[in-house]
Amino acid sequence: MNTVSPAPGSRPKDRARSLTGLVTSVVITLILVWGVIALTNEDALWFTHRFDARATSFTIYWDGDVYTVRQGDAAYEPIMAAFADGIARPSGYEGSVALSEESIDIFQSKLRMLEVRFDEPVQVHTRHPYLAAATYLVPLSETHGRMRRAFSFPGYVPYTSGPLNIAPERHTVLAQAVESAVTLASAK
Repeated sequence: MNTVSPAPGSRPKDRARSLTGLVTSVVITLILVWGVIALTNEDALWFTHRFDARATSFTIYWDGDVYTVRQGDAAYEPIMAAFADGIARPSGYEGSVALSEESIDIFQSKLRMLEVRFDEPVQVHTRHPYLAAATYLVPLSETHGRMRRAFSFPGYVPYTSGPLNIAPERHTVLAQAVESAVTLASAK
């Protein structure tokens, strides 16, 4: 009697074991990637792409003039929406770039920058090591502005985190919202 044995791996039990092993490997890999990034960033929700915090105020430094926008002002919602959209979906991160005290002073006194203030530190969920802060600085001119950088500022100079780079189209919307606020305030 001549019997033919099934080829190895063609048995239902062998296929089920192979599939189980593959699924287990994928799940373990995903958990390891999530865990390493969560520990590095101190943010378990690093993979979410939304920013729901509401700023208490915006300070706009514009060519030597200073404007403040608070909740309830006409310019608040467009700036808040543009900032939240831009910071929630960055196009990159530059870990080796920072703002010095001198740079911050120059932006505040001569150039263009948006300062976003919150009542307490808020976390931007990102896969990058980006600090939670109550203040975020977004230069709108010079090299930092052209590179579309957004710095988290924990409150002590000269330290800022490496900046997130806001995507070009989102940065344009934010810059236009800020410029509209300046135009509105200047017309008063």
